[in-house]
Amino acid sequence: MSGDHNMYQKAKRKNQYVIFGSGGLAKELIGYIEEEGTHEIVCVVSTQPFNNKRYAAKYPVVESIREGAFPGSEFLLAVADPDAKQAIVAENEERWGTYIHSTATVSPYAKIGEGCVLAPQVIVTADAWINDFVFMNTNATVGHDSVIHAWTTMFPNTEVCGDCVIGVSVIMGIGSYVLPGKEIANRVKISAGSIVRHHYKGPVHEGVVLQGNPAAPR
Repeated sequence: MSGDHNMYQKAKRKNQYVIFGSGGLAKELIGYIEEEGTHEIVCVVSTQPFNNKRYAAKYPVVESIREGAFPGSEFLLAVADPDAKQAIVAENEERWGTYIHSTATVSPYAKIGEGCVLAPQVIVTADAWINDFVFMNTNATVGHDSVIHAWTTMFPNTEVCGDCVIGVSVIMGIGSYVLPGKEIANRVKISAGSIVRHHYKGPVHEGVVLQGNPAAPR
């Protein structure tokens, strides 16, 4: 109880984050926040402990937080799996922040939704729309007039070119590309290094795994 009280008192200060997740994305996000030094991390919420004791010693891990806890803090979601993201958000109050690293380049004409994370060197260009709870990892790029729908995860060095539509809960593996004007259905997984050169849209393609160059259902 005393530990919870101490964390509660700490969260009264400004510029506080509560991070949901204790896996690789969470550890990366912690590194970005520490590097910038403009925010503090109050605690981490996860059912799993860190696999590195250095993180565990520095950041308390709790399985859940009570409603109204840590007033003044913002929640950040550092989870890759779209289903897990939605479950976490459904169980917690609406206090989700959006984190944009200082080295990210975001057009003033782009739209960034609630609960997004934009890691170092991310690029979002003119009239692109990043919907809620999208995680864009390092060096991910979204071209002009493209739409990335909610719960999608873009791993490092991925690129969505101009005029594309990426569906809900899509996962883009490391180094994968979607070429201009293409539409991707909901829940598609694009394997690492794949290049999408054709449309994969509509219910018939929902949930498929695309792999190769040109990418095709596996």
